Amino acid sequence: MNKFDRAGFTLKELSKKYGKYPRTGLKNWKNDWQLLFAVILSARSNDDQINKITLRLFKKYPSIKALADADFESLALDIKSSGFYNAKAKHLQEAARSIIANHSSKVPSKLDQLIKLPGVGRKTANVFQGVIYGRSEGIAVDTHVARMSRRLKLTSKKTAEKIETAIMKLYPKSKYHLINPILFWHGRTICVARKPKCEVCQLNYFCPSSLI
Repeated sequence: MNKFDRAGFTLKELSKKYGKYPRTGLKNWKNDWQLLFAVILSARSNDDQINKITLRLFKKYPSIKALADADFESLALDIKSSGFYNAKAKHLQEAARSIIANHSSKVPSKLDQLIKLPGVGRKTANVFQGVIYGRSEGIAVDTHVARMSRRLKLTSKKTAEKIETAIMKLYPKSKYHLINPILFWHGRTICVARKPKCEVCQLNYFCPSSLI
């Protein structure tokens, strides 16, 4: 079985289980800017921790302007448990001000505009597009996507950008937004970093790295 076939079977099999799962593990957001800022906060952290932060954060700052105008030190303390909190607080405020000034307080929809916002890279932009619009211009590569892509031998690349470029060639653009969620949930629950649960994995009959 070649990598194109493995990519296709991966999407088919995992969609059966995770197709109705949320496209992100992030909660508490109710609009576009809240989702974007939750994704920015999730860098080098985990969704469970960010959900605890945003539960309080979005109540304290109910509008994008409120966050843009917030006292910096207070905002940094509010998100301290996310890690790298000073840098993230700076990104949040600068992104908020840019969205207000340049996009009439609405988060832009296109990738090239999103990645111009402070704190927003391709991964963040693709996650945002996939969740909000049900489409994306690329594939968000997190640790789970990277690990599974290599275990399935869809690519041997190591960096997120190179992995994204490689696996984008294996799927039609209309499916890009589906790849991150299904690999995220499977990587988080079954194809874990240590001691993957190959015995209960739907992909074990064709996965080159299967331990059974």
